[in-house]
Amino acid sequence: MTKSTDEVKEDKPPFFDSWSKMYWLVMAVLGVLILLFYLFTQHYS
Repeated sequence: MTKSTDEVKEDKPPFFDSWSKMYWLVMAVLGVLILLFYLFTQHYS
């Protein structure tokens, strides 16, 4: 069985060419948030 062109278009992520790039973006954002929360905690403790 082969996928139709509509199914292939739906499998792509909204902003990048592949899902792996989207996962890297999510990991980078989470890393930045963790760093910011750590710095915030250190500053106000």
